[in-house]
Amino acid sequence: MNYEKLIDLFGDRPFFESGEVHIVFEEPRAQIEARLSRWVNNGKLLKLRQKKYLLPGKYRRNEPSPEYISNYLYRPSYISLRTALSIYGIIPELVHTYEAVTTKKTAKWDTPIGTFKYHSIKGKRFWGYTIYPKAGSTNNQKSFMLGEPEKVLLDLFFLIKGEWTEKRIKEMRFQNLSIIKKGKLQKYAETFDSPKVKRGVKRFTKVYSKEIT
Repeated sequence: MNYEKLIDLFGDRPFFESGEVHIVFEEPRAQIEARLSRWVNNGKLLKLRQKKYLLPGKYRRNEPSPEYISNYLYRPSYISLRTALSIYGIIPELVHTYEAVTTKKTAKWDTPIGTFKYHSIKGKRFWGYTIYPKAGSTNNQKSFMLGEPEKVLLDLFFLIKGEWTEKRIKEMRFQNLSIIKKGKLQKYAETFDSPKVKRGVKRFTKVYSKEIT
């Protein structure tokens, strides 16, 4: 198995899987796995999770966004919770863990390009997301599935443990709330069908009645 050929084949990809390497290189599986492991150890490959790899930056012909990688590292999933709130500018903090919602089991991976955390939710609540392009990007590896602002709040109220009191809501220091549509938020809360979420939405709209539209 040749490293230069690996670069040529996968340099345009956000990541690749060992199964794809087995197809391209007609060598014994154990030999290929050993070679991939050795390239990870000497810095020629970045390991994202079991059997999923990324070439180092100097060999990537496209630079995927971490959010894009998050979508495909564990599917189905979309970016939500504090990561999404930061992207929308609804909270002032920069978030260093890429949080997402999935219908699969809760999972977390620490990788060379960041920490990816996935919160499990039932399929009936897996909705309310859209494609979000990076500003000025013509590369679809910069675009990713992102929860709508209203749905992100519901995910937050539902998935983060504890009751969302007015005090706790204020402590989040929410801002730029003009993008939140009150009617849509309330409609989504009804569809979500969770007493905890409904209470959170009611308190949120009370605290920020003048800021949301």
